[in-house]
Amino acid sequence: MPDRNLAAELSLLATEVDSLAKALVQAQAELAREREHRRQADSQAEELRQQLRQARRRAKAAEQELVKVGSSAEAAAHRAEVNGRELRARLEQAQQTNEVLRHEVAQTENERRALEVNLREVLANLRHAAQKAGSSHVASSSTGDEGTVVSAQRPDDGW
Repeated sequence: MPDRNLAAELSLLATEVDSLAKALVQAQAELAREREHRRQADSQAEELRQQLRQARRRAKAAEQELVKVGSSAEAAAHRAEVNGRELRARLEQAQQTNEVLRHEVAQTENERRALEVNLREVLANLRHAAQKAGSSHVASSSTGDEGTVVSAQRPDDGW
């Protein structure tokens, strides 16, 4: 029986060695997979670090560009505001000038109308005087006096 026990123990030990050998192969395979995963992870981490550095450089450049654009926009807004103030002042001045000119035109128109009325009155007076002179002339012709004859035609004065 000791031989059987020994054979059984050897058989058990052989089975255990096989199991341990399989476990070792599996552990080695798992270790190889883990090392491959680790290598891939390290590679990916390095790639991500490079992308991060590049993204930081782009962000810094974009920030600088944003500062330039912001400064440019502020300067443009200031120029626009100054131009707006100048244009409003010029518009106000032009409106005041227009108002003065309207007043002057109205005043000139009133003067023109008054002169027109005066001209009509003068012309009427001249016609009346001419008619009187014509009547006097007829009377003086019979007495032999020569009177001054005034033309009843109106001169072309553009009115």
